[in-house]
Amino acid sequence: MQGNLIKKEQLMRVETEHLIIRNFEQKDETDLGEYMLQRVEAEFERYENFTKENIPEEIKFRVESDEFYAIELKKNHKVIGNIYMGHRDFEARELGYVLNEEYQQKGYGSEAAKAAVEYFLQNGTRRIFAECCPMNVASWKTMERIGMKREAHLRKNVSFRKEPNGKPIYWDTYVYGILVEDRKA
Repeated sequence: MQGNLIKKEQLMRVETEHLIIRNFEQKDETDLGEYMLQRVEAEFERYENFTKENIPEEIKFRVESDEFYAIELKKNHKVIGNIYMGHRDFEARELGYVLNEEYQQKGYGSEAAKAAVEYFLQNGTRRIFAECCPMNVASWKTMERIGMKREAHLRKNVSFRKEPNGKPIYWDTYVYGILVEDRKA
């Protein structure tokens, strides 16, 4: 994924009850490596080729990016995941989120995604959308919980894995979206 370099005015920091959503910093390298290495064998959106050797390059990329944001747990200042807000045409961003397995199913994903969506809708983004596999119930329920609406069911449009012979395995995706005018006052 290509990110844009951060300009000083693009630095982000949003605090919620339990979390701080902010730009990545070099000090996040160990925490980033911990949850990214969990993605090597993840059921959805695997990073099969990610290794310990990739961590320094990955943290450098994320520190320079204005599309990846650290999810920091306030109580211990551990980075437990990230929010992705990819730039898209027409004042839109694509939402993604990843959490360290130890911190899943505790409401942190919804809390972080909701805060990021609200921040970007208040700061010039017109539309935010996200895609997920229909079998990834936790992900699409998070999208619904934060006010996104299901807009489409795309058939066999993405591939994250390959068969042993190298042939891509295609999955369906649900597409969710929220518009700036959907925000509650």
